[in-house]
Amino acid sequence: MSTRSHYLKKANTCAHAAKTARDPAERVALLQVSQCFILLADYVAARQEHGTAHRGDEQRAVPPDS
Repeated sequence: MSTRSHYLKKANTCAHAAKTARDPAERVALLQVSQCFILLADYVAARQEHGTAHRGDEQRAVPPDS
């Protein structure tokens, strides 16, 4: 799985959790975290598009099961 896909998966997980959260503050926090993961995914994609990502960056940037 690419780093971008990893971050987008995490964003979707947070967004889904926000839908089921009962506490409005928790919902907002989860949506903010989701947005951060989307921004990270966009950043990674832009680096790869501009050729500034180095081979192997994807594996180093994704901690296992985090």
